[in-house]
Amino acid sequence: MLYIFDKDGTIIASYGNRPANTIEEQHLLPGVGEKCAELRAQGHHLAVASNQGGVAFGFITNDQARALVAHAARLIGTKDYAYCPHHPKGTDPIHGIACGCRKPQPGMILQLILRNGIAASDTIVVGDRDTDRQAAEAAGAHFIHADKFFERS
Repeated sequence: MLYIFDKDGTIIASYGNRPANTIEEQHLLPGVGEKCAELRAQGHHLAVASNQGGVAFGFITNDQARALVAHAARLIGTKDYAYCPHHPKGTDPIHGIACGCRKPQPGMILQLILRNGIAASDTIVVGDRDTDRQAAEAAGAHFIHADKFFERS
């Protein structure tokens, strides 16, 4: 089974209305580390898929976004991740575009499914937003809301 986790608000704590924008700010939400360790011990594959639209608005660089998502993946015990630096309303001429990888589009989910060689029907996307659910469904994967998955009240 492949478990694909959204980053901000699902495995990593947010800061009010904004995501963690530095590695030092990234902290796992309660119960995430233990649950991911349990999944790895059971032989499941883990990955992270994250929209990083801050790149398109100039808040962070593409390299910073990549580092943030890679670090979040390491925090849950995997090296497998995908991220999208695009946003259709972004001001950056390179990243301010609509694309097929930004959730709710399925691009990142499909990329991780293909990379792992695991069927979409054997993939669970865990997220906290409707866009995560829509991306999972568009990719043919299952979806579980983060609050339910991590038994948050």
